[in-house]
Amino acid sequence: MRRLRLTTLGSRITVISAAIAAGTTLLIYVYAVAIGGAASGLDGVKGQILVGGLIAFALTLGVGVYFAQLAARNIKRLQDAARKVAAGNFETPIPISSAGQLGQLARTFNEMQRRLAELDGARKQFIANASHELRTPIFSLGGFIELLEEEDLSPEEAAEFVRTMRQQIDRLTKLTADLLDLSQLDAGAVALQERPIDLASLVREVVRDFGPRADLRGSRLELRTPDRPVLASGDPDRVRQIIRILLDNALTHTPEGTKVTVTASSANRRADLTVSDDGPGIPQRVQGRIFERFYTADSAGGSGLGLAIARELAQRMHGSVSIASSKRFTTFTFELPAARESAPLPPATPSRAAA
Repeated sequence: MRRLRLTTLGSRITVISAAIAAGTTLLIYVYAVAIGGAASGLDGVKGQILVGGLIAFALTLGVGVYFAQLAARNIKRLQDAARKVAAGNFETPIPISSAGQLGQLARTFNEMQRRLAELDGARKQFIANASHELRTPIFSLGGFIELLEEEDLSPEEAAEFVRTMRQQIDRLTKLTADLLDLSQLDAGAVALQERPIDLASLVREVVRDFGPRADLRGSRLELRTPDRPVLASGDPDRVRQIIRILLDNALTHTPEGTKVTVTASSANRRADLTVSDDGPGIPQRVQGRIFERFYTADSAGGSGLGLAIARELAQRMHGSVSIASSKRFTTFTFELPAARESAPLPPATPSRAAA
């Protein structure tokens, strides 16, 4: 008896099926008998019509109950799966036993469940990576402070400790700024003010800022820009940020003395910026992951967030950031849509974006 119990939906399906059978039988009987049809006055025919109607009613009722139970069972599976997803369990897919709309609904639900599982895994991995990246410099700072308090250090040793602590503080500052940028990108809270910009002018400005750092490393920073403006459409502050990320990446992850060439140009309704170096190159297996969050390919330092932020910002401005590398060079290409030649350029504003 328990298997015959129906849900509210199953009861409605059964009632509708029975009502259709009963209504059809009644219409046939009224038309054929009551209003003087062909069976009027023929008792045998009347009885046959009633018996046939009762048989049709019973068959319809049975079919209705069967399909009502089937639909109710499939919907019950969806309800159970939805409760598991609400509780954080994304591992149990719904078995697909129907090719109709409920089967399509189950397939859609399984796809949603799969994507939620991927997002949940990415969220957990992000939190673990962020915690690790924050914990390392914090523990390092704590150790240096204990040594400064407890050890009798020479002025040279104390100065070296302070220099190292400053580096860790700079690392923490950059990491927190990158995490804030990523959280704003994920939340859709990054407000972009796209307008015509001179990409060549922005490149010259950022390269000038990086000149002293390149000199300290013995690296040669070469700039190639045309005499005319390289018109692009984008947010000037975010474009500066992307250029800084690419230059910082080139100077951080190449040996000292490496030549870095920055080129701005325009062609085919696109404005291009390339940052190239003649370093040892990046392996092919690394190139496929280099834009992943927190991925670092060497021990030169960094959080592995800069290139991920650069690519996402470029995509928000309808552009792209790509890589090409071999054993003797690496080139990052930043593309933006070209602005109209007649579009007026706004006055330059100070850079507010961090590298």
